[in-house]
Amino acid sequence: MMQVDQALHILGAKRVVWIDDRFDETPSRLAQQLTEYVEVALACDFTELKEALELYEIDSTSATQKVAQILTDLTTERFREIRTVFFEEGGMLGRFPANELPDDVLTKACELLRVDKEDRWSFEKANQDLENLCAEEDTHLSYIVDLNEAGASRTRGLDILRMLSVADSKGTSFILTHETDIAGEGETERKLLEEFSDLEGLGIPICVIAKERLYDKADDPDGMEAALCTSIKRAGLRRSLHEVLNGVHGTMHGAINAAARKLLSIPPEELESHVFERGYKEGVSELHLVERAITAHLGKKSREFFGVNDQVHASTERLRALRAIPTETQEREPDPHLSAFREAEVWESGKLVNRALTPIACGDVFELDSEEEASDQSCYMFILLAQPCDISLRPEWPFRRLDSAFFVPLEKETSMNGTGLKTLPLPYRLFGEHWVCDFREVTEARLSILDLASFRSDGRVRVDYGHEPPDTLLEGQKKIYRKRTVAASHAMANESSLSSDKELRVELLLTFSTSGRFKNIYRPFLVKAAMNKEYGEMIQKPKWITWRLRRCGRVRMPYAAALLDQCTSLMSRHAFDLDFP
Repeated sequence: MMQVDQALHILGAKRVVWIDDRFDETPSRLAQQLTEYVEVALACDFTELKEALELYEIDSTSATQKVAQILTDLTTERFREIRTVFFEEGGMLGRFPANELPDDVLTKACELLRVDKEDRWSFEKANQDLENLCAEEDTHLSYIVDLNEAGASRTRGLDILRMLSVADSKGTSFILTHETDIAGEGETERKLLEEFSDLEGLGIPICVIAKERLYDKADDPDGMEAALCTSIKRAGLRRSLHEVLNGVHGTMHGAINAAARKLLSIPPEELESHVFERGYKEGVSELHLVERAITAHLGKKSREFFGVNDQVHASTERLRALRAIPTETQEREPDPHLSAFREAEVWESGKLVNRALTPIACGDVFELDSEEEASDQSCYMFILLAQPCDISLRPEWPFRRLDSAFFVPLEKETSMNGTGLKTLPLPYRLFGEHWVCDFREVTEARLSILDLASFRSDGRVRVDYGHEPPDTLLEGQKKIYRKRTVAASHAMANESSLSSDKELRVELLLTFSTSGRFKNIYRPFLVKAAMNKEYGEMIQKPKWITWRLRRCGRVRMPYAAALLDQCTSLMSRHAFDLDFP
């Protein structure tokens, strides 16, 4: 088992300063607390203080001075006894925390952490000396700060953390508190960080130590060592990430300025021929090439920073050394911020791809449109999979290389989904849910119909009566707009052609499967014109043809490509490879 002094060495802490009201043992401070909570002090029935305390209601100043003088004249043992009883009684009466650390636990923790006598500070001493200590370069210092000051502020420790942050402390800060348990340390750290959201920059790394870790460890030296080592490891993880993010923050800020200056220095003629024209030929927005240039430059600078920066390497070494300290495994959902980072890596929102009228692509996800009448209210979605280059629209080509692509159902993961390669759980969440890619019911979908979603900012696969192409379509979309909408326009002109599958034109059939999950989307549905009341006014709604689908987002590359690989590999394998392992 790793020792506390070893863990401190890995953390880089050569000195520990503990800031706690428990170290303010001056008679004047205790007298102030006794008279401030005189009802608690009287309940303790201190014989030598009773007369002075009873004078408090008559003359508070004189009473406090008299109590302080009596305490000064007492022996050290009696002084500490009065102090201990007072705080215990206050805890039982609900005035002070009932679960403060016992003196023997506090003493043992100070010994293991090598907190010298002169480094056991009161809050008053911290107010006086902390700024000077930070100014002396405190990289190798650790601060343990009690969150509460008994008999005073319940958040006095936050004032100390704010002082450290304003003084640009480079040390490691611990907050010691009884107001959370071990499982709630992370959530408490998040709340404390929110308290400093008004300060510039990233502030200081904060690690919470729940007093629960130490309550019963006075006679358990191994348990005390393990508890403190775990807290030091948590602080090391915090500090390492904090230092790296502080460095990368400045690096990325400089990198984006450098990239912008370089782009602005390129002559307009070369921008047009090598950037904007290239985007046109690739069938993407002209400024998409600018986005790629910026992100490529930022990616390069980021890789260089993480590859050669000395602070990154020091933080990495610390993280590896701390792996020897075990931490408690807690069964709970991943932190929402982790899920958000993962989603940013994997998912493009429907708002983004639809508002920009982005052409359909491999990885596009469609859902049943809940606003369309008679839609199936199941939880199914569908993902479109195809060779990325073959599904692309390019302005110089008269047609797309593909006519159809795989349309794969997605469903929420349950115990009923089954297991095996044919039902592949996505290794990431969408909309806060786990999903399964069901390759057992994959079908082909006509891309010429799904293209309709890219002509609308709401992403719906539908054509309205009297429609016109949006002005912001890419050149490739402009060239196909009429071809994609003409069949639906003719069907709206001759409504009887939608009455049965026998009369339905093949160009209007979306999928080759016509039952099961596809029964409400394989063919179009006519919504007739009607008067609707919106915001108190009657509005004439035109008729439209809909396939009851809406593009709700896109699985980004290379994750969409991985799903395509999985789908195509299944089709090339024999049944006994899949179903009879």
